[in-house]
Parts: sequence; structure tokens; C-alpha cells
Amino acid sequence: MSIEIVQHQIKLFVSSPTPEVMGIKGAWGVGKTYSWKKYLSEYKSENVIALPKYSYVSLFGINSLDSFKYAIFENTVKRDLVGTEASIDTFKENTAGIADSFTRKSFNFFKEAPFIKNFSSTIESLSFLSITETLICIDDLERKGKGLDIKDLLGLISLLKEQKRCKIVILLNDGEDGLDDYFKYREKVIDLELEFSPSPRECAEIAFEGDSYEVEHLRDFSEKLNIKNIRVLKKIERLVSLATPVLNGLEVEVTHQVIHTLVLFSWAYYCSEGNDEIPSFDLVTRTSYSSYGIGGKKDEDEKSKKWKVLLHEYGYGITDELDLVLAKAVETGYIVENNLREKAEIKNSQVLASKSENSFTKAWELYHHNFDNNQDEVVKALYESLIVNAKHISPMNLNGTVTLFRELGEDEKASDAIDKYIESRKETPNLFNLNDFMSNPFAGDVTDSEIKEKFADKFKEIVIDESAKSVLARVSKQNGWNDKDITILASTSVEGFYEIFKETKGIDLSLYVESCLKLGNYASKDGEPSSLLTNSVSALKKIASESDINKRRVKKFGIEIDG
Repeated sequence: MSIEIVQHQIKLFVSSPTPEVMGIKGAWGVGKTYSWKKYLSEYKSENVIALPKYSYVSLFGINSLDSFKYAIFENTVKRDLVGTEASIDTFKENTAGIADSFTRKSFNFFKEAPFIKNFSSTIESLSFLSITETLICIDDLERKGKGLDIKDLLGLISLLKEQKRCKIVILLNDGEDGLDDYFKYREKVIDLELEFSPSPRECAEIAFEGDSYEVEHLRDFSEKLNIKNIRVLKKIERLVSLATPVLNGLEVEVTHQVIHTLVLFSWAYYCSEGNDEIPSFDLVTRTSYSSYGIGGKKDEDEKSKKWKVLLHEYGYGITDELDLVLAKAVETGYIVENNLREKAEIKNSQVLASKSENSFTKAWELYHHNFDNNQDEVVKALYESLIVNAKHISPMNLNGTVTLFRELGEDEKASDAIDKYIESRKETPNLFNLNDFMSNPFAGDVTDSEIKEKFADKFKEIVIDESAKSVLARVSKQNGWNDKDITILASTSVEGFYEIFKETKGIDLSLYVESCLKLGNYASKDGEPSSLLTNSVSALKKIASESDINKRRVKKFGIEIDG
């Protein structure tokens, strides 16, 4: 049933004073409750709601008819308050209304009494008597308490309609267990039943309001993945609203990637469990050049192949460092703004570079976007653009390009591209440390043996020209440091720090320890301690274990010592 028909029927229902019962059923999460509340607020603004009062009741945890009756009374508001929650003020007004329904002289004490829930069994007994001509929405039928029988509930609903002149709407998740009695007896109670089954586009339009750049792309991307769960869509919207202000001043392509990735990652994170049609969160966050048919596993299972086709159709290719920040946000529910801005600025520089005539992106388009017999042209373009844009290209992208060269029989070009890349990136020594997954989160995706060997040689060449103790002697007496200093210290083992700390005497000892802790915290990312921090702290703990006096000496640096 189209959403337009459902909306029209709901409007006809609420605008008529005729006592009726309407059922609205649909799959879990498609937005029945959200849409009902949204439509009802619109109809209040249009002044078309016929009955003077409204009550919304969730049956979650309600275990008896008496509790249900009282919940209707407790949650009743006047028609002009539709869209607001019931409160102590509305409860006080309802209770006072009971007194007005009877003799003022006998019940005047209700108006003066403290208004505490269930303050009087008399109130509970009389509350149901006051419910007349009320529009009542009953939600979460499948989540009712075990003590509440559906057959009895339907009998009470029939009474509300026939004797209390109420209109009742029942919202339920189709396909849930425990609803047998509803379907058995509904013909005796339900006057009309609507199937709420919006399309992915309709769900997107329900969840995302407005016409901004972000909203339009949220709708397009969620529709492309057939996301119909409103709760998931609202989670995505929240993350996008947190992320986009951090991107101010950057190219629109960066915002596009952030929205595109958040929709995909949220879908995989929240919806993939138990559903083989949806790729796992782990797969989408680790997608590499194998999705392009380059260097992939030869024995990949059919499910993974299907998922990669889906990702290709969605337009998602390779997970980068910006995507990893967004993956963390999906898992935790919050944005670490500094991390997002840092990776977004790196992406921004790559976007700007991609707009040049000899960009790496345009070179790859020669591979992706045609079936010409143009191998020489593709290899030449990729080779030249890699050299020109090396500072904007990650080791993973180098690995993908080199792997393609090798698969096309261009081993000489591959080797030369590696050498020129290393020469262009020699000012960023941590890049060559493929054992440091904090600095290089995609180090595991570098599979080419020549890249790994040459990176290791370059890293060794960089770090051996100055000892860790020499670096500490220098940085401990000045305010600044550079990436090379961090690299040398981060590659120092626990034993290395142990020897430095044990052989250093005087004021230098405290300066060295404090420098290790300060730089170690600086190098830590995303709440994960750096190897510099963990190794230096482990060395201090080893020293502390040697004697009680050393334990006291180490503790003064703020190190927690077990026992």
C-alpha cells in the first residue's frame, strides 16, 4: 500500500467523530510510530482532528487491563496539545476533570491533593470512567506484558469504541510472535486495517526533512542501499549533522565522501547481522584494491564476491583513513572532531590534486571507464601521475598501482615507481614503518614484497643515524621535536628504554622520562596508546618491580604500579 493512501486514510479517520478502530501494521523499524506522530501533528495544525482529547499508550511492559486503563487516562492530553508529552500538569488537569464529572462537593479534595502517581486507589478506579470521546493510539502490541491477554485487550478496545465513543488506532509489527489472538479476533473489532510498507525513498523522505545538500544526498544514498529502518536512518542523520560542521571550508567532494561513507557503514553496522544480503561491517571497512579485481584472493567465496558487486554499484571502492575515522564514529556514536578534521584536510589536499590535469584520479579513470585496448596508455598515465602526486598518495594506493603493473607484465615500471615514491616521501619516515599500525592503519594492505623490502630498508636507514638516547638528550632540553624524533623513539624497544633509564643519572633522568611520556601521549591516536608510550611505561614498570624504593621513584611520574 502506497504511503499516500495510508496518509489519506489516517486523515479521514482522525477527522471523523465516528467511533472506529483502525489497525496499522508493518515491518519492524519502517516508521509506523514516527509517521503516525508526524501526521497527527500536521492534522492538529490543520485543525481537522475531530475528537477533543488524545492519548498515546505504549503497551511495553503493561501487564494488566487495569494498568492499561490507567495508562490511557494518565497520557490523555487536549487536542491542541497533540505532539507534546503528557506531564504532571496534564495529569493534574485530568484528575481535576474527574471531580468536575461528579459532584464538586464530594470530590473537591482531588483538586487540592498532592499530585503523585497512584496517590489514591479511588483515582485509578474513577479514571477510566472519565475516558470518553478520545482518540487513542495503542503502540507496541507485540511487546505487551505477559499478564495482558490480547483477547481481553481487544474486548476493552471494543468497549472504548461502543460505549465510550472513542476512536482507537493500533500499531503493530507484522510477523512478530505472540499476535495469534489479534489475527484471530480482529474481524470482530477492527474496522479497517492499513499495511504500512513505504519504499526506501519514502522512508528516506520520512526520516530526512528539508532540501539541503546533505539531505538530498542522504536520501539518494539510503535509497540506493534500500534502507527502510527509520531508526537507522535517524542515526545516520545524527552522525552527518555532527560531522558536516567540522568540514567547513573544505571541498564539497569531502562532504560527499563523509555522507556516502556514513550511510554505508551505518547500514552495514546496524543491519548486516543475520542478513547475508548486506555486507559485514568488517568487509566494508577493509575494502581495498581487490574490489577492482587487482591483487584479490583467488579463492574468494561467493558471498564476498556478491558483496563487492553491491559496493561497486553503490560507488564505494577503497577505504581510506578518513573512512576509518567515520567507522569509529559509527561504532561509538560520536565524532572526534580533531581526528575528523585532520583526515578531512588530507583528503581535501588529495581532492585539490585530483583536479589537476595530470591527477592520479584521472589516470585511474583510464583503467576504470572504458574497454579500450589501451594498456600502454594506462600504465604511462598511472606511472607519471604517481610520481607527480606522490605526496598525496598512500602506500596502499602505491601498492594497488604496483600490483596492477605487475599483473600487466610491467615489473620494471613497478620497481621504478617504488623508488621514486620513496624518494618523494623521505620527509615522512613513519610512512615506511609498516609494523606501526597506529601510523599506518592500512599497512596490512601493502602486499607487494618489493615495496615491503624497500620500505623496511629506508626506515632502517632513517632511524639508525641517531640513537634514541641522543634524541632524548636533545628534545628534553628544547620545546620542539619533529616526525623523525618520534619515529626513532617509537621504534625503541622496552629493553632499549630500560637501558637508557638505568644508565642515566642526575636531572637528565627526570627530563628523559618526562619527554617519553609527553611525546608518547602526543603520538597516541584515537584513544590507543602509541608504541613509544607503551614501551617506555613498560620499561619504567620493570624498574619499579626491582625494589620498593624504585617503585616509589617510578610512581612520582604518575605511573600506576600493580600491587
